[in-house]
Amino acid sequence: MINVTPGTETSLASLTDPHMAVQAPIVSAEGRRAELELHGETSLGEGSLVQFQTADTLYLGEIESRSESGQARVLIEHSVDLERAAAIRRSWNVGR
Repeated sequence: MINVTPGTETSLASLTDPHMAVQAPIVSAEGRRAELELHGETSLGEGSLVQFQTADTLYLGEIESRSESGQARVLIEHSVDLERAAAIRRSWNVGR
């Protein structure tokens, strides 16, 4: 489901408070889970609904666990292909 390489720069943001976001490069990704390294102070903890985005995909999920070293394990619930979403938007706007 997740198709990124470790080291991809991104930020992890709360879905309930979009102003709460921290830099979080991706450490690893496999299947429906991603490990992100949280940089900076954050109250994002287990159970927080979050989003992060790569160049081509928006990921929505829930923090499953946090480590003392600052990593967060995110269970990916949904992903949005940004190019496909843009194509849909363009087709909707053609007749307007």
